Amino acid sequence: MKIKPIHLTLLSIVFFFSCTEEDSINNSTGTFSSKDSFIIEQGVASAEMAISNVAHLIQLALDEEDMLNNNNSTYPIITKEKQDPLQSGEYPMNLVIDFGTDTMVCFDHKLRKGKIIATVSSNWKDSLSIIDAQTVDYYMSTIILSDTLNFKTECNSNMKITIKNEGLTNRYDNTYYPTQRITIDSAQIETTLGNVLLSTTRYVFYKEGFTTSTFEDDKTLNLLYSNGEAADKKGNNWIFSAKNSESINEGLPYFAFNRGCNWLISGDIKLKTTDVKTQLERTNIINFGHSDQTSCDNLASYSYNGLSIVISLP
Repeated sequence: MKIKPIHLTLLSIVFFFSCTEEDSINNSTGTFSSKDSFIIEQGVASAEMAISNVAHLIQLALDEEDMLNNNNSTYPIITKEKQDPLQSGEYPMNLVIDFGTDTMVCFDHKLRKGKIIATVSSNWKDSLSIIDAQTVDYYMSTIILSDTLNFKTECNSNMKITIKNEGLTNRYDNTYYPTQRITIDSAQIETTLGNVLLSTTRYVFYKEGFTTSTFEDDKTLNLLYSNGEAADKKGNNWIFSAKNSESINEGLPYFAFNRGCNWLISGDIKLKTTDVKTQLERTNIINFGHSDQTSCDNLASYSYNGLSIVISLP
């Protein structure tokens, strides 16, 4: 597959993302988890999960409101208002998804609280539709059903994000796909170990399911380019870039999000880091799973000094 060059235009928006982590060692499976290894890799992987999740929830609130409320809870409270009471149609729309101030168990077995607020110019599937969204003290974490996972992350975010429907494009593999562009100009990702500052633009290609009325068959391919810097609490500093793999030997040249799954499901991201002090460079491939897009779990991984490092996505 060939990927056409992507010229990036970053919009001025802000993203704050806070995480707490726990780790464990499980040598019996040949895997190893170390907090010291997760300052960049965990931050980048978790940011990708957060961005995909917010876009997913907005679309569900617009199209599948009953699904978000299927646990018979008081929350979330979903409010849809016309921007002009006199307008004939429902768009442009102001949308609020309110999960309350206490964590609640949601339809996808995640814990959430806080708000997602968005203005929607037209139906999100319409060409040139624009969604300007922000989260307000939005908390998300995966409910751990087993004690065998290697890494756990909880995420709290206050961010602004723009999602634009660009219609059919052939930016990927010379094939025309319904395409969204998601932009974030400055993302601050804070963990217990340090901070990651991130700027990013990505394209979301709907490989399947875009024209159907249900979200469960939607399969997307995601191309991105991100860059930034990171610093841990020990005084170490890095600069980094993240993009899709460039050859099949490195991994799949995209990462995938199936909207019937709760997490990023397959594909790879190439992460290149440079130690500011020593100028030593390191490149890792963050793998979200195999290419069949059928398995569904909250795990990602990468290799470090011959060890398989496992990341648990929020």
